[in-house]
Amino acid sequence: MPKKAKTETPKQQAARFAAEVERMKAAGELSPTEADKALDRLVKGAQSGSHAP
Repeated sequence: MPKKAKTETPKQQAARFAAEVERMKAAGELSPTEADKALDRLVKGAQSGSHAP
């Protein structure tokens, strides 16, 4: 049986997302510094036309 879709407003969804991010940071599962580095690599790769990470 398929799961029922959540009916959240965009504001509720944003609050839930922010809370999950904070939980992951506190648990050491998410590093803002590493995320920034990964994003920089992706952007630089897209600018150079490279598809390799």
